[in-house]
Amino acid sequence: MNSEKSHRNKPKHQFAGCIELTPPLPEYIEFIDAHRSWGFPIVHLKQFVLQARPQEGNQKTAPPDQLILVYPTALVVLMGWRLELMIGPLICGRVARVHAEKHLGPLMIEEAWVSEIEVLPHDPAVLRPETRRTVNSK
Repeated sequence: MNSEKSHRNKPKHQFAGCIELTPPLPEYIEFIDAHRSWGFPIVHLKQFVLQARPQEGNQKTAPPDQLILVYPTALVVLMGWRLELMIGPLICGRVARVHAEKHLGPLMIEEAWVSEIEVLPHDPAVLRPETRRTVNSK
């Protein structure tokens, strides 16, 4: 009986031992640049390409990596440093938000750094304000 009392006083955990709960996976990836916030369903990512960024002129401080994400409605181009570190979390659906930081802060060796995000919609009308319709317009 004594052991039952001590067992009841212990904090209860939902699971222990061989079961591990993870936070729910995000359904969208949000890309935030200086002007907009874009959201794309994670499951719509068709393919990605990681490559060296084509250098324009003599830009020695330009980010060396380019990661192109192909969605049915747009291409998302990320430029930065160590973008190969994003691949694992990206294909596992664990990336929820990517924001561009133009100015380098304290670099973390184990982290990717995105300095530029460019979203290229397949339909450029998405970017024109005059194409937006309100619910009441006919």
